[in-house]
Amino acid sequence: MRRSDQPTRPFRGAIARATDSTVRAVSGPASRAGVTPQVLLLVALFTAVLFTVAWPTYFVTHGLNAAIVPLLAAVGTLPVLTSLWHPVPSWLAVVLACLISAPLRTEETYMLSWPVPFHLALAFTLAVVVVRAPRNSVILAVAATGVLMLTNPDGARVGWVVGVTVWTVLFLLVRWLLASRRDLRLEETRTSEQSEMRVMAEERNRLVRDLHDVVAHQMSMIVVQSQSAPYRLQGVTPAIHAEFDSLSDTAREALNQVRELLGVLRSDAEDGATTPVGTDQIGPTLQAARRAGVDVSWSPQDVTAVSARLDDTTGVVLHRVLQESLSNAARHAPGSAVLVGLELDGDGGDQVWVTLTVDNGPAAPDAIVPPEHSGGAGIQGMSARVRAVGGTFTALPAADGGFTVTAAVPAPTR
Repeated sequence: MRRSDQPTRPFRGAIARATDSTVRAVSGPASRAGVTPQVLLLVALFTAVLFTVAWPTYFVTHGLNAAIVPLLAAVGTLPVLTSLWHPVPSWLAVVLACLISAPLRTEETYMLSWPVPFHLALAFTLAVVVVRAPRNSVILAVAATGVLMLTNPDGARVGWVVGVTVWTVLFLLVRWLLASRRDLRLEETRTSEQSEMRVMAEERNRLVRDLHDVVAHQMSMIVVQSQSAPYRLQGVTPAIHAEFDSLSDTAREALNQVRELLGVLRSDAEDGATTPVGTDQIGPTLQAARRAGVDVSWSPQDVTAVSARLDDTTGVVLHRVLQESLSNAARHAPGSAVLVGLELDGDGGDQVWVTLTVDNGPAAPDAIVPPEHSGGAGIQGMSARVRAVGGTFTALPAADGGFTVTAAVPAPTR
């Protein structure tokens, strides 16, 4: 950066802030456009100056009962402040004050039919109307102001009408500028949203491809191998044959779930099929884990009682947490004892808390533990699911070398 550019940066920032504040002050109601306190203070000071000048100087060019002058001065100047909220009524109030003052002019050489503070208030309120009011109101206000100028002395009428025209054109350009900036902001917002949606779609498609190429293919191979193993291998006993059948059924169920997920991602469907997932599937999942060799224990009465009272959303979250926790226990602590608890806590109202606990011990002494791989997102995924429905999630190592997963989810009973 050149040295000569550095001193100008504070001034540029100040100009930009002042411009933005002015734009907000005249482009919409203060409550909607966000008029800053600084702008509101400036307009209030300008209004106060007009009022304090209009009251004592009214008698210089006009004649009126002294008791009425403060009221008329207020009508002719205070609408400058209210125009930030109500431009057309404020402009009308100033016009009324000008019309009342026109026949009261006493100074023959004075080239206005109303005091100068009223004229400044009229210019300000007309500018706000031109910038903010609907098109029909703008046309009416400009035309009426031009007619009002014809009440001025003969030598000044044409000049004042030309002044109204130039003033209107100037603030029509400001109105066009503000509309262009507003449209530009809307277009930028729309473009940003579309860009985010495009990124999300690309990420979703990448996830679909990864799931299809890796998970679905591997699961299909597991199904094929487990189904054909009893016929390819010699000496397969009935118990081993049943074990292969159980493995095949488990792999086929997982493959079906993966395919359903792929279908949801591809079709942008909001309500995917959740038949194999839910609170009602916690019991079958535990039984399947036990058949697969996991030393898992639970209270069937608690699982049945809690499952019958919960809605589908809670069921999907808890079932996914249970699946991931059992998978982690079998993978990272093979041969360990796993204790699953499902409790329902509440005061009998419309909402209760469901707590799922999966506590596994350390791996068996003779178990082969596979090496850790970086990049896993199981715990992060479980935490995201639980927190997305307003629950709490913890996954902490135990003192004995095991691991404890706890998910507490608020859920309306069904």
